[in-house]
This record gives sequence, C-alpha cells and structure tokens, in this order.
Amino acid sequence: MDPVFDALRRLRTPTVYDAVERFGLRPREEGYTDQTIRSILPSLGAFVGYAVTGRIMAEHPSAPGDRQVAWPDVWTYVDGSRKPSIMVCQDLDQPAGRGCAWGDVSASIFHRLGCSAVVTNGAVRDIREVEAIGFGLFASGPIVGHANVRFVEIGGPVKVGGLLVRPGDLIHADEHGAVVIPEEIDLPTLLRIAEEFLASERRVIEYTREAAVFSIAELNRRMEGHHGADYELRSANH
Repeated sequence: MDPVFDALRRLRTPTVYDAVERFGLRPREEGYTDQTIRSILPSLGAFVGYAVTGRIMAEHPSAPGDRQVAWPDVWTYVDGSRKPSIMVCQDLDQPAGRGCAWGDVSASIFHRLGCSAVVTNGAVRDIREVEAIGFGLFASGPIVGHANVRFVEIGGPVKVGGLLVRPGDLIHADEHGAVVIPEEIDLPTLLRIAEEFLASERRVIEYTREAAVFSIAELNRRMEGHHGADYELRSANH
C-alpha cells in the first residue's frame, strides 16, 4: 500500500475529521456519517479508499421492467475504479436492511477487485467469515438473509448515514464511522496537521493526569494552544 495511505490507516477517523476541520472547507456538521452506521468488525482497524458507489433493493422481488444492474457489470465497475476502493452502498428499502448484499462471497469478490470495505445503511452477514477475509463492514447491523437483493444503480451519488458520497471521494472509516476527505486537501499536509493535533492533544491530556498542582488558568492556556484562535473566539462568546 502507498505509504501515505499506510499512515492514514494508523489514524483514528475522529483525528482525520479534526485535521480536515483545520482547512475550513466545509461546515463542521458535514462530511461524516451519523450514529446509524457502525463498524461491525472494529478489530480490523481503519480503512482508507476511494469511493465506488451503488444502490440496492432487497425486500421485494424485482418485477419485469424494474431497473437492475447485473452482477458482472457491478464487478467490472469496481475492477476499473481507482484503488484502493471502498464501496459506499445505499439501501433504498424503507426501512433499509431487510436483505443484504454483503456476506462472505461478496466480500471475497470485492476484496479481490481491490475493494477493502463497504459502508452501507443496510445490513451485512457472515461476520466471522468476512473478518477472516479482512474486509471491513460498516453498516446498520447484521441480518440473516439476503432476501431479493440486487443493485439498481452504480456510479452515482449516494447518501448513507447522512453522508453524501460521490464516486471517487476519499473515505476514511473506523469504529466511529466514516468521513470524506475533501479532494482539495494535500494528503501529506493532512498527515502533518493530524500529527500536530495529536501532539497538542497529548499535552492537554498529560497535564490533566500528571500535574502536581492543577489550575484552570494553565488548562486554559494549553487548550488555547490546542485549538488556537478558534478556541479563543468560542471562549469569548460564552
């Protein structure tokens, strides 16, 4: 794997969010999944990849004339996409998750095609077998059956857990959820800022744990150093 991606995988997704925030490219409440998406296999750590996207349905059988994307077309799309990839899959059923496209067979195929994980508002299964493959599952939860699952669209924008994702978006995901890294951001710069943020964070945490004499004034000074001018502005407004 690219050393930059290797370094990104060693970061927690909240740290990536904090580093992205420093660039001021989007509102703070945007760019990440909500609490409906969780890591089913947190032991596998963080995943980084470029989004391949699709939409599925599973609850009802398809009827003549219904839209449907053949599995070989899905695989060809993933195979031809930028690597490493992460599938971001929107389940259109209401409610989502009555069936699933993500078990040990799909994980094996997608993994071979250079896709390392799926982020979906739907469901997943075959959890222990998928863990052995090393394929990441970020979903609403597990389910028993695949029902009548089929892709109805690939390669367009999708919305999963409140997060709008377009094909090619760079995704970082761990047990906290997923975040999109804006394409305008230089990744080595992002890594440097993340490391600086972590070092500053450690100085605050170490002070709370180790200071023989604890003072709010010193804590505030360290927090100002941690969050900079933004912290000072927020403090002044409260």
